[in-house]
Amino acid sequence: MLEMDLLLGEFLDRVFPTLAPAQADAFVALADMEDLELWPLVNGSRECVDPVQAEVLALLRTVRVK
Repeated sequence: MLEMDLLLGEFLDRVFPTLAPAQADAFVALADMEDLELWPLVNGSRECVDPVQAEVLALLRTVRVK
């Protein structure tokens, strides 16, 4: 999904370098998901049960693609 690729790319450029190690690991786990599995977590239509992944998802939602 192009939108997901753009969002994750922007996140990697701007936010990923500031993440704590546990958050970076959580991001890698999220990024390994298929787009159709990840998108509902990103847009909030599905709840994330992992608290660290939920932190990363909240950060992802703040990213604006240029």
